[in-house]
Amino acid sequence: MKGRSIKKDTIKLTIVQFALEFMNLGANLWLSQKAGSAAVGMIALVGSFFSLASMAAGGSGYLCASRFVSEELGKEKGNPERILRYVMIFSLILGVPGCIIIICFAPFIAEYFFHSSEMTLTVCILGAILPFGGISSCMKGWCNSVCRVKLAAFCDVSEFIVKMTVLVIYILKTGTNDAGSLCTALALSMASGILVSLVILIFDFLTHRMKSNEKVSIGFSNYIKLAMPVILGGCLTSALSTANDALIPVTLRQSGSTAEAALSQFGVFEAIVIPVLFFPTSVLCVLSGILIPEAARAEAGAKKERLQYLTKRSLKFTIYFSFFIAAVFLAFGDDIALIMNDDPLAGKMIKLLAPVVPFIYLEIILEAIIKGTGRQQFSMINYLAEYTVRISAVLLLIPVIGFYGIVVSYYASNIFGNCMRLIKTFKITKLSPDIKELLICPLLGALSAFYLPYTVFHCFGINPFNDLVWSLPYLLVALVIYIFITLVLKESHYNIFKRKFNSFF
Repeated sequence: MKGRSIKKDTIKLTIVQFALEFMNLGANLWLSQKAGSAAVGMIALVGSFFSLASMAAGGSGYLCASRFVSEELGKEKGNPERILRYVMIFSLILGVPGCIIIICFAPFIAEYFFHSSEMTLTVCILGAILPFGGISSCMKGWCNSVCRVKLAAFCDVSEFIVKMTVLVIYILKTGTNDAGSLCTALALSMASGILVSLVILIFDFLTHRMKSNEKVSIGFSNYIKLAMPVILGGCLTSALSTANDALIPVTLRQSGSTAEAALSQFGVFEAIVIPVLFFPTSVLCVLSGILIPEAARAEAGAKKERLQYLTKRSLKFTIYFSFFIAAVFLAFGDDIALIMNDDPLAGKMIKLLAPVVPFIYLEIILEAIIKGTGRQQFSMINYLAEYTVRISAVLLLIPVIGFYGIVVSYYASNIFGNCMRLIKTFKITKLSPDIKELLICPLLGALSAFYLPYTVFHCFGINPFNDLVWSLPYLLVALVIYIFITLVLKESHYNIFKRKFNSFF
């Protein structure tokens, strides 16, 4: 297996991920216009349900394959293909019974989770594709471990294109905007995308085998013991996220909204606000996917300095990146939302949630390091505490202050959960927290980058916040200033680390 260049792999996958996010955002906008926000809200609930079912019945195949195959590769002798076989067998052991249970209880799930008997067929289709989705996730995790990132990216693109093609053709041909019919079409489109991706992955695996006669480092029973905390952690996170999503429309109705209005508000939040906030995270999601196997390999090989280097570089990049994005959302949140939707609620929510963006983005990288080093129990407990805070805020505040209760829940849960993750990461890596590097420098950099050009523009009678023509030049100038400040504040010993690990990062 060839060595990995984290920088090159991150750039390649980020380009693909940005394209996918952009297409997904466009698809959400198109669906909102064709079917309405309420239908998009129901589609979001379908996505949450499938995510939970996939996690529970798929054995967290992607994460397990990424981590445990990488650990096997990090040892002097090992058999990575045997580990992949363990991951796939365990995924099927969970996936096949899960498929049967969901299909048998489909009417019950449709009635009590989606509050609509019309969703029964959708639930059956989603249940039927669980085993295939589980194996596909395992194979993508294998690609990530053995540095075949181009293939994984190609599969993601193929899956999305097939899924959206099936869905769009159905909507254009039938002309329906009924939520039940749309969700059934969505389920069929997801099945088509997963099957196409799975065929590509299996074909590639059979033509690029990594056969080994070495003895595998762990047996199947030991693998199950190691994988169970990973699976339970993933299931717990997905279950809590699904519960939180399901409670938002319910609590919005308690605040005085009608069922249609509550679902419509939830649809705006899921189709506009969340995609906008998470659109820039494509680069971080790619980096986190690469960090998991790299951290696992460093941990297995007892390479403390390598782990510290990866952590320090990743944290610094994430913090500087997130502070700039948060400033963009604060300054242009209304304009961004207006381009996508005429609902003023979306712009208000983007601006209100902008200050918590650094915490939201930090979670992506911190979880990769924590999971990659095998601290799954901490991750599970921390997620439980974080979602307890979030769901409590949803239940207590949304009925009283309406949709703005979501803002409070995001602030409270993200600040608490990610402060705990930061503390744990510093303990794992034995790094010392640097307040100057983590908070003061990026904050001052973002303030300077946005205030200085604004002052210059204002002297010429131009307000870039109210004039879209001048917004882009203003942002470009702010970005240049921010990058300059970042380079000036770069640590003096950075070049030592770079020379030492240049072949890896």
